[in-house]
Amino acid sequence: MKKKILTFFFVTLFFLFQNKLLYSQGDNAIIISVGDYPITKYDLFNEVKLIAILSNTGINNNNRQQIKGLAVKSLIKRNIKEGEIARRNINKYNKNQLNSLIKNTSKKLGVDQSGLKEILKKNNLSYKKLIERFETDLKWNYMIFEIYKNKISLNTTEIESKLQSRIESLDELDDKKINFIKEQIVNEEKEKKLKMFSNLHFTNLERSIQINFL
Repeated sequence: MKKKILTFFFVTLFFLFQNKLLYSQGDNAIIISVGDYPITKYDLFNEVKLIAILSNTGINNNNRQQIKGLAVKSLIKRNIKEGEIARRNINKYNKNQLNSLIKNTSKKLGVDQSGLKEILKKNNLSYKKLIERFETDLKWNYMIFEIYKNKISLNTTEIESKLQSRIESLDELDDKKINFIKEQIVNEEKEKKLKMFSNLHFTNLERSIQINFL
């Protein structure tokens, strides 16, 4: 299984090179500026490769422009997040969540952590950069929580309604199980609120930053 996965990625990337769908690795020309942060052709080249690998997707003439577009959006979004994280001097994040991300990513590709490192290495991608990518998202989540935690308000009536809907189909119930289900619902609602605040915060940042396609 592991050999099959690695072969798939090599064939995919060989197709990329042969059909000149991406820029050469040595080309560091700046193609986008996000505020003061440059994005190069090489950055885009690696981002497309990484998206192809993490999504377990083969790249062909039918989807190459779509994946390239996703890569551009991903690079811009990450640059904006990194800039805001640096501006606010955010260094904290949940390390357990980082471990879960690594584990889930490896599992999705049918390998363990060592296998993930091997896939990236064989495709000239940095495992360290992948971890930094995960850390950026986790630092962003921590930042959003700290900024907006006092603005999270939950509708208790809605929570009770969802609780009743979930427990009515269960045969055996006790207070412990009911409280556990209620806690799940509360956490889900908090996550929805935080996601809303995250999108709002990002949108406001995006509007305030000059993005140039060169």
